[in-house]
Amino acid sequence: MADTAAQPPPLSIQRAREGFPGQHLVVLPGPVIQQAGRNALLADLFPTAAGFFPKAPGHLVERERGLVECIMIRVVSGAGWVRTRERHELGAGQWVLIPAGVPHAYGADETTPWSIQWVHFQGRASAAFAALLGAGTEVAVLAVPRSGAQNLDLARLYEGLEQGYTQPNLLAAAAQLRQVLTELECSRRLGQPTSASEAVAASLAWMSEHLAARADLGALAGAAGLSVPHYSDLFRRATGYPPVEHFLRLKIQRACQLLDTTDMRVHEVAAAVGWTDPFYFSRFFRKITGQSPRAYRQVVKS
Repeated sequence: MADTAAQPPPLSIQRAREGFPGQHLVVLPGPVIQQAGRNALLADLFPTAAGFFPKAPGHLVERERGLVECIMIRVVSGAGWVRTRERHELGAGQWVLIPAGVPHAYGADETTPWSIQWVHFQGRASAAFAALLGAGTEVAVLAVPRSGAQNLDLARLYEGLEQGYTQPNLLAAAAQLRQVLTELECSRRLGQPTSASEAVAASLAWMSEHLAARADLGALAGAAGLSVPHYSDLFRRATGYPPVEHFLRLKIQRACQLLDTTDMRVHEVAAAVGWTDPFYFSRFFRKITGQSPRAYRQVVKS
């Protein structure tokens, strides 16, 4: 790890130096950051500072060289802005992710100052997570629907660290950070107009309930009220797979459950998940699981 990581991350908070009433502010000391970077359970991703600034008038941060950490900010209420190459106006429900090394500035709106939760993080996987969320070399601004924000609270992270820099607390904070980043990516994939995201969600529910049905892309798109290209694009963004492939994988997952929990023969299992040709079923089953259905059934599960 670079020597710069041994120093506490410079917060560069200008104005309002006395802090904000009700704030939370946790900055890991340099030696704790060094130890985390050497810990096999933490080295991939861990927070180095975190906090909550409620109704923060005069909050202004300017860093001409950026930080060695990535920065993530959640706007809980009010308004503010962030500037790298361009200036972005921010409001409640938006998140900002600034990759390491990017010069930046951000601050509260003068009229309606924001309340923000924030975290600085680093580790071997930090750049990959930033890039996954669209912040590879430039700031990413993400909007999360209110319905998708229930698992995106950073309070557990900084409140846990306030209890001390013990390994259990650090592990819990790192786990919460990873969960939030993952949930943000899921929200970003489904970051479409409500009607479109609801159509894809309804399609996913239909698939789970009709595993014996035929996988027909045109019918799936039609049921969602979308064109095939638009539907396929939304679906891939939401799941990582094309619609038909995801449906077939769900069928194999159900087939595995039937092989594990029933005495049904392979051709009966195939029929139960919509395959009329047991040979084709077995070939696709092997492609997904690496085993034939019979070999899969013989493996002891515990």
